[in-house]
Amino acid sequence: MKYMRLLFSFLLFGCISNTLFGEENSSKSAIVSILEISDELRAKHKIKPHHAKLHFDCIHCHDNQGSDPAKFKNPGDEGCLSCHKSKKYMAKRTGFMDTLKANPHNSVHDGPNLYCDECHMEHSKPINMCDECHEAEVKQWMRPTP
Repeated sequence: MKYMRLLFSFLLFGCISNTLFGEENSSKSAIVSILEISDELRAKHKIKPHHAKLHFDCIHCHDNQGSDPAKFKNPGDEGCLSCHKSKKYMAKRTGFMDTLKANPHNSVHDGPNLYCDECHMEHSKPINMCDECHEAEVKQWMRPTP
């Protein structure tokens, strides 16, 4: 964490110095642009509590997507799995749910073929795909989808 702060400080200083010493505003990096409008973005695109505890910001998932947040795209499974390792790992991590055959990450239907965002949405309410067919059972099987 200490090194991340140091790296962030260097990046921020470089971007600010470019702005202060004559570089055009259009050449600002995504980091500065996001910092300038982060309050507005946070209000519009809330971050899940577990990601907020880790002090995640837009740049954690939308790095290399330019400086216009309106053009940011969903990072997809690749983005999720850059932190959450692999679908196989997630199936093992949620293996306690296998006792009721209710582990969505190890489902007999889709299991590892599901895309992360078919259930988990960073900026909106999640959807429990299992609930589509197993509405009565899901309440007994699992807690709400994060």
